[in-house]
Amino acid sequence: MEHQHNGTYASLQNQPMHSTHWSNGFWLAQFTNSAQSILPNIYHLFDSDNISHCLANFRIAAGLQEGSHQGPPFADGDFYKWLEGASYIYGVTKDANLKQLIDQSIKLIATVQLEDGYIFTQYSIRLKEGEDAQKLGDSLNFEAYNLGHLITAGCVHFLSTGEKSLLKLGIKAAFCLKALFEEAEQNNTAKTAICPSHYMALIDLYRVTGDKTHLETADLAIRLRDQVKNGSDDNQDRIKLSEHDEMLGHAVRATYLYGGVADLYTELGNESHRAMLERVWESEEYTKMYINSGCGALYDGVSPSGYAGDHPDLQRTHQSYGRPYELPNLTAYNETCATIGNIFLNWRLFKLNEQAAHADRIEQSFYNLILASKSLDGNRYFYSNPLEREQEPLPFHLKWDRTRSEYLSSFCCPPNMFRILSESSEYTYALKDDGIYTGIYGDCRSQFHIEGKEVLLHQETKYPMDGIIRFSFEQETPVSCTLHVRIPSWVKRGTLGTRTLDRKDANTYIPVSGSWKAGDEIILKLDIQPRIVLAHPLVEATKMQVAVMRGPVLYCSEEIDNNESYWPSLGLKSNAQFREMVTTIESTEVLCLESEDGVSYQTLDWSGPGLYKDLPPLKAIPTKIRLIPYYAWDNRGLGGMKIWHPLYI
Repeated sequence: MEHQHNGTYASLQNQPMHSTHWSNGFWLAQFTNSAQSILPNIYHLFDSDNISHCLANFRIAAGLQEGSHQGPPFADGDFYKWLEGASYIYGVTKDANLKQLIDQSIKLIATVQLEDGYIFTQYSIRLKEGEDAQKLGDSLNFEAYNLGHLITAGCVHFLSTGEKSLLKLGIKAAFCLKALFEEAEQNNTAKTAICPSHYMALIDLYRVTGDKTHLETADLAIRLRDQVKNGSDDNQDRIKLSEHDEMLGHAVRATYLYGGVADLYTELGNESHRAMLERVWESEEYTKMYINSGCGALYDGVSPSGYAGDHPDLQRTHQSYGRPYELPNLTAYNETCATIGNIFLNWRLFKLNEQAAHADRIEQSFYNLILASKSLDGNRYFYSNPLEREQEPLPFHLKWDRTRSEYLSSFCCPPNMFRILSESSEYTYALKDDGIYTGIYGDCRSQFHIEGKEVLLHQETKYPMDGIIRFSFEQETPVSCTLHVRIPSWVKRGTLGTRTLDRKDANTYIPVSGSWKAGDEIILKLDIQPRIVLAHPLVEATKMQVAVMRGPVLYCSEEIDNNESYWPSLGLKSNAQFREMVTTIESTEVLCLESEDGVSYQTLDWSGPGLYKDLPPLKAIPTKIRLIPYYAWDNRGLGGMKIWHPLYI
């Protein structure tokens, strides 16, 4: 979610909210699924006392019904995420029934919020029950996280409706945070609020309202991190921000933190912050990033910065980054919220340095993790996003189900996925004084003002099904401007107008300047072919294995399509050729890949208790292999899935 002009030190600016809406094709279908399926489904889950108790907590805190607080403390923030996504969708659809539901929700929140702006249903209900409760009393609780999402929802609601009803509640919450952080500074009791959504939120609020107080509050909140005593790598507060040089600890806390610091840099220009952001991004992108754009490999572990002799007490981490190249597949954590945070971070870095790599990562994150975190119908959800699954139960415990669930005990990811998917068109373009930078590609219509003149731009494409992207200008009055066209990282061949593209153009921007009016076109043609991908040799889990991508889309095999071979050995020849065909999964058309160049061995017997056995005579058996987009997996029952396949010569 992005809004207004942002920062003296930003090279690029956000397009004004709702400048671009999906008009056809792949992404319009995803937006429609968000509006018609995900939105009502998540509200139903929140509205059910027996399922989530989320809205029940608000009603109890408001004195509208009896009961006790149930569910996680961050459920308040999860509801605010839903409200943000719903507000954005209303800004597109103008649906009267949705507006009524949004207004009803705002009224309920206003009833619970205290006069000083503080709102936390767990706190209010505890007070009603005669228990002690302290505002921001526990730095490992989620008040600031919740308040941050309330502020962000208020900004999006205002920019989508022009109304201030929710924005006023967000402003009150921001002043509450200001008072609490000033008190902490005065009392020398600095604390780190986990999953710090409020950093980005406060700066969003400053940009929407123009009130510099909120920028100063964000600056104070981030400065307080350097005063925390006995911090941890799990919370990224063991050392000062300027000393950070590696992505460590809880992946949502990390990406939200660095997204907030990037926003702060664009406003205040602390060069130590910018240098730090570049270091931690390189650490993540080049040594800790999954091929599906997942980040945060580990369920639980010990910080790689802590070891006996250096840290007497080893520091626990969870939902966290591991060591460089530590990327297990079967047990990959890859929380959906972490990739959403990473989209926020990459978008902000993109606006600082204009590097195509950030837009490329955002696009691949949408296709290969955001979409994969939900079922095709939008009603079942993943929390973690593994890169492999066995059909049989595992001989060890994992916190989350191995298939998507209708409801999760920690429901933070689905409404987060919902809001960013609803707002996906905001990542199509960024603006410069005299030009437009392309972001993710999709069929859309846009309205901009470049140097005071209106530009109407229509992007027509079937991408990612094919690589033809046609930019058509529709304003009658000629406007001189530059369209900076992104060439994705995977491109080997293509054309941009009359210019031929090759590998050296990949992951760059090419400027196309002119005086454009209705009827003028710029045509980008990208040669989208399946390609076979290797991982760095230090990634132990994928040595001599290969994955398949087509354009920005990652592919996987499911056992249900490949049950005539010995599944653990099913792999690919290095020179495998693929044919493309459209198939239907759960009423959704997807482009699948088939090849006669699959290989497997005969079935091996592992029924005994042994961990190892002598190698029997093996014979490589040619076999057909079918691959589907990773975002379409787990829609046909609990079966085997893998992205990485053994490599056969």
